[in-house]
Amino acid sequence: MLRLQQLGIEATLYSRQNPDEIRSGPPLNFVTRFGSTRERENSLGITDWSSSEFDNAWMHMRIEGEQSLALRGALPRPASSVDFRMYLAGLLESVIGRGGAVVQSRPADGRDLADLAARHDLLIVAAGRGELQQVFPRDPARSPFRAAPRVLAGGLFQGIAPPDPPGMSMNMVPGVGEIHAPTFHSFDGRVTAVLIEAVPGGAFQPVTGPEHRDDPELFAKRVLDLITTYAPSLRERVEDTEFGLTRPIDVMQGALVPTVRRGWAEMGEGRHALAIGDAWIVNDPLTAQGANLGSAQAFQVAQALASHRGAFDANFCMALSEQLWATAQPVVDWTNMFLGAPAPQVLSLLTAASGDQHVADAFIANMDDPPAMWHSISMPEHTAAFIEAAQSTRSKQ
Repeated sequence: MLRLQQLGIEATLYSRQNPDEIRSGPPLNFVTRFGSTRERENSLGITDWSSSEFDNAWMHMRIEGEQSLALRGALPRPASSVDFRMYLAGLLESVIGRGGAVVQSRPADGRDLADLAARHDLLIVAAGRGELQQVFPRDPARSPFRAAPRVLAGGLFQGIAPPDPPGMSMNMVPGVGEIHAPTFHSFDGRVTAVLIEAVPGGAFQPVTGPEHRDDPELFAKRVLDLITTYAPSLRERVEDTEFGLTRPIDVMQGALVPTVRRGWAEMGEGRHALAIGDAWIVNDPLTAQGANLGSAQAFQVAQALASHRGAFDANFCMALSEQLWATAQPVVDWTNMFLGAPAPQVLSLLTAASGDQHVADAFIANMDDPPAMWHSISMPEHTAAFIEAAQSTRSKQ
């Protein structure tokens, strides 16, 4: 919406919540925004989160097991991990402050979408569940999962020191799940977001139980027990007397089935709807790409609207949806690969990165370049070439 305003395109934003309601709710995700996303924010004049106070410049990874691997890499441009409730509420207030038309409405169903489409030249749907999934049916060719490969549980915690150097960390336990722990800026200042990704039926599963919604102390205890058993490097950063949830509401639970849906729909009377964001693609948060992909595609859509001179018909929606898929496919393929058993070439890359800082930095840099990341891991020969190229930089210095 902010980019549409910047380009002079008249639009109306329909939101289920106002800024205060967004801030007061439970967390829905723990988003990290990489350098490219932050650059787009700066181009919009959104500078609330540009301070280095919110920076996460390093990524630490550890693959647990009998022969553990550990690596850390520096991002070419620091990422930012800010509570998405604060972030979204701030963006919505910016839209309103710049004179944008914002309508607060209840969650839409299929009939609502048809009514909305009749009022506008084009309807863009960025979020939605239930009946909206029938409007944009699942694309089986692009959606290999029929059940959630991970069950998620997380919270915001105090009493965890940042890694050295400060940044994000992830402990991977093959066959069991992952523990993300980015340094995070929330309502209480600098905290740590701990997100557990549990393989269904595995040892992480108990921490995802629904009983934790009513017993945050039990949740915190089980998270600490899990960290103690499976992530000793993270446990070393925990101060027992200070460890705990920041607030009882700061707990997140759920499960996502990674899905790509049809990217557009006919709404009758010559009107059409275009799906973007979570209404179109649901990715597991394992690779931390969701919000970054959403930001990139919002700019793509805005540019397409600004440059188009004809009707927003089926041909326009089909063509734009395929353009958007070209951007999304590397993210989808990369994330889906990491959700499965580690591919041999990925293990080779992580092994090389654990022993060579040049390889580690090149690998971590690709977190902000999904096409480059996917190319580097998609086939063994690509991975071998990537490692060789990264290692060659050492001899040139």
